[in-house]
Amino acid sequence: MTIQVNDIWVYRIIPIANLEIILNAGMHSKLSGVINEGFVSMGNTEIITERDKRIVKCYPNSVVNNYVPFYFSVRTPMLYNIITGYGVSSYPQQEIIYLCFKLTDLATDNFTWCYTDGNAAKKITKFNNDLNLLVDRIDWNSIKTHDFRDGNGDGDEDRLRKKHAEFLVKDFVPKEYIKRIVVFNETKKTEVSIILDKLGIDVELHVNPANRFYFI
Repeated sequence: MTIQVNDIWVYRIIPIANLEIILNAGMHSKLSGVINEGFVSMGNTEIITERDKRIVKCYPNSVVNNYVPFYFSVRTPMLYNIITGYGVSSYPQQEIIYLCFKLTDLATDNFTWCYTDGNAAKKITKFNNDLNLLVDRIDWNSIKTHDFRDGNGDGDEDRLRKKHAEFLVKDFVPKEYIKRIVVFNETKKTEVSIILDKLGIDVELHVNPANRFYFI
């Protein structure tokens, strides 16, 4: 599988309910101290708490929750768990959108950043901040596949962890770095368009391209 760094996108899934807050205030890390009134939380509380103490190995004076996290993959096991309520409080899939970013916009001297080869909360996960090594350090088959079962076709029992490889940006990411937004359907595209128009923000909007972002 040929991967070009300049072609890589990274993604952050959020409830539509948080979009206006983010478009006004940008994206802050969990431990930034910034509190946004009305912010809706999703995900596994236990794992989120674990990230409060998981050291970022290439910046050992920081922990994972000092960073704003992004995924390299879409239609992740985490999204599946959120919409099914497996181990977490369920949240409607149609109310979730993707904020999309070009990797090369974030992997610059403007930010303190790194990437992982899997879920950053896991002890065996490796961290790296050398962009030249990124293509080789991430399992792109796990990133691209939609088959993340333990009993998947090639017998890879580490697929779940590797599919959750992350790109981490310390403290804060301004809203201006959002290049695209992906939504579930045309109804949600209209809803997001109203928010963008209200704030005078011009961002590309896409409805589930190639049906690969959502579970349908």
